[in-house]
Amino acid sequence: MIRVSVDELRSVKPLICYNMIFDPNANFKTILLKDLIYNPDNVERILRVIRSCGGRLRLMPPSNPLGQVVDMAFILECPDGVEEVIARKIEELGVCREVEIIESLDRRIAISPFFPIISSGRRTIIMPEILYANLFEGMRTRFKPALTQIFLYQLGIQVGASLAELLKDILERYRDDPINALRILFHFGRAFGYNVLDRLEILDDKIVLEVLDGWEAKALKKRYTSPQCHLTRGIIEGFLNEAGGGSGMLRRQSAWPWALSAVNS
Repeated sequence: MIRVSVDELRSVKPLICYNMIFDPNANFKTILLKDLIYNPDNVERILRVIRSCGGRLRLMPPSNPLGQVVDMAFILECPDGVEEVIARKIEELGVCREVEIIESLDRRIAISPFFPIISSGRRTIIMPEILYANLFEGMRTRFKPALTQIFLYQLGIQVGASLAELLKDILERYRDDPINALRILFHFGRAFGYNVLDRLEILDDKIVLEVLDGWEAKALKKRYTSPQCHLTRGIIEGFLNEAGGGSGMLRRQSAWPWALSAVNS
């Protein structure tokens, strides 16, 4: 057994998102339990019903993994019509308010029925990397390089400030601790697929950090030989200004008197 910091995590498998899955050989059925009393005993009783009727469970996401009363989807495969038998038997358990069978457009596709996605109390929108890549590529194609850099950097400052506001309850403990405040920012980045923090330290009056697998640099790697992280640099600066209680540029007015030296992706 070893103990590691989250910043040291490298060799782990990726988290596969099952909000929408496609299996050409599947015959998906989705049963949604509304207001389920969510505990291990009730879940095991439901699974026994599914298995006893010949169903093969594929996924069972709850609307809130920490909730006591939740909506919960059971995505499974079974012969046509058997899902109705399973639904009736689950209703007889009396562990939820209602059981719904969700009709799908295509038997090969299963989607999460939960909408919207909430993170830190706010709606969250998941965008595949190909969409981000084309956003950046479109800017580089239509704007001059210098204008694009300025635009992305200034946009990043505004985005960074909004992230500090989103995470303000967590950051309250770190108002005088820019290093750990930045670690919180990159915990968020790791959790949502933006980047991984590799190194973070203070050298003289500068904060120096290195980022692995950065979403911005990766999106543009076919066009440039050096990392392009203008939005990311702006996000960090805006985040530090807001989280540190400052109202202006990090180099001049922030409550934390460090300059951002380098961001390598």
